[in-house]
Amino acid sequence: METRLASRVNIDLKVVCKTEELHQQKFCLASGNKFEVKVLDISILGIGLQTKYFLPKGLIIDTEIEGAFFGLQEVMKIKGEVRYCNYIRGLGYRCGIKFLNISNKYKDAIIQFIAAHERRKEPRVKLSS
Repeated sequence: METRLASRVNIDLKVVCKTEELHQQKFCLASGNKFEVKVLDISILGIGLQTKYFLPKGLIIDTEIEGAFFGLQEVMKIKGEVRYCNYIRGLGYRCGIKFLNISNKYKDAIIQFIAAHERRKEPRVKLSS
């Protein structure tokens, strides 16, 4: 039984992430504060990504997601928080990122993308809060 709070779909997309200067003492890259990741799945609540870097839980990152993939003309700049980061042998790290400041415009674009690509045919069951 599906227990996720929001629909999500698999996706294969490269995204640029950036750490804020405030958090650079918590997380340090070899050079600069930008790094590229592979997005594995997306929902209106966040993204699952694969990276060669360990991202500590609670780290705040800025993501730059290509908007054209979602029918938008601009890059979607969305702040996110690392919720978990697990090592997967041979692949690097699998991390869950929760969106913090997603605009309604970006939410709508992601909802439309999910509706067009989700394989599920039966309606999702809403869980009570």
